[in-house]
Amino acid sequence: MGAIFADGAAGAAVAVQGTAFALLLGATLFLRRQFRRHGRIGGWSGLVTLAVLAVGTGLAAFAVAPLPPAADRVCAAGGAPLLLDPLARPPWSGAAGPALAAAVGLPVGLLARYRYRRGPVAATALGLACAAAVEIVQGTALLGLYPCPYRTAATGDVLLGGAGAAAGWLAGTAAVRALPRSWPGAVADLLPPGLSRRALGHALDLGLCWTGAGALTAVAATTGAADGLPAEQVRTAAFAALTAAAAVLPPLLRRDRCAPGRAALRLGVAAAGRPVPAPRPRALLRSVLLYAPTAALLGAGLPWWTAAVAAAHGASALVRRDGAGLADLIAGTRVTTRAALTGELPAELVRYAPPARPAHAPG
Repeated sequence: MGAIFADGAAGAAVAVQGTAFALLLGATLFLRRQFRRHGRIGGWSGLVTLAVLAVGTGLAAFAVAPLPPAADRVCAAGGAPLLLDPLARPPWSGAAGPALAAAVGLPVGLLARYRYRRGPVAATALGLACAAAVEIVQGTALLGLYPCPYRTAATGDVLLGGAGAAAGWLAGTAAVRALPRSWPGAVADLLPPGLSRRALGHALDLGLCWTGAGALTAVAATTGAADGLPAEQVRTAAFAALTAAAAVLPPLLRRDRCAPGRAALRLGVAAAGRPVPAPRPRALLRSVLLYAPTAALLGAGLPWWTAAVAAAHGASALVRRDGAGLADLIAGTRVTTRAALTGELPAELVRYAPPARPAHAPG
């Protein structure tokens, strides 16, 4: 089996950085769908939503871990996989392997019953599908990113995953009776967003830019596009370019004036004192104040100092009734929701419509 990229540390970096970016992008798209369908998410149903996200992310991480630090440590000279290498041997390769393979399907079946109200056949099929996807990723050496598989794919693990999902479905039946309602109700998202939601949106934006820059740097190193340039310099340049695009383009092009991470959480930037989108120059100034210092510190290798930037922006948001941060006060903007700016309603919200009057009814 040949790898897509060249052997060596650079080829493995593509897998590591690309996996991190893919996991964060998947989490962002999942949250976007939840907020678009249900509006504001919170309470017990919000915790269950986070549990679904955690299970999906954990399952993806289990499928790819542990990623070897260098592709040339995966295969022997003859092309056989070095599955007994201490750097590549997974800790669950002993007697705990079958138990762990079944445990992987357990939360899948539980959430299929408790959250999504699926029957036993659908829950078991979903567990089988998830377990099969895990084995495919392992058997194809992370879809060809490594020259040889670094974990053993086993058909029996697929059956164990289905059995675990069936057991999880039984546990979900008990949860339906004992726990509160898990499905979120659709609520018009018109109230000011909390600070945690705003911080999460900002973290998603920076995380996507950082992991995306890492993936681009790894691909450039393996394809020879960045020959002669230090990897850190290439990553800093890629991160600066992606952050600039996230900070400059959305305020100019999007109606909600938000970068992708914040837009996924259905946030918006309004003019201070008015429920309308902020003027583009003010929204652009706010984005520059938010992203430029953090991007500069991360690019300079000073990640811990970003906490000081966050504290400076968030201190006023904690004490002011309108939740305005330092960047909002300087730019004359306020953070709100997309629904408050555009009047959009959640996709799952039931809309009342009066019954149609018969054609022969008197006027």
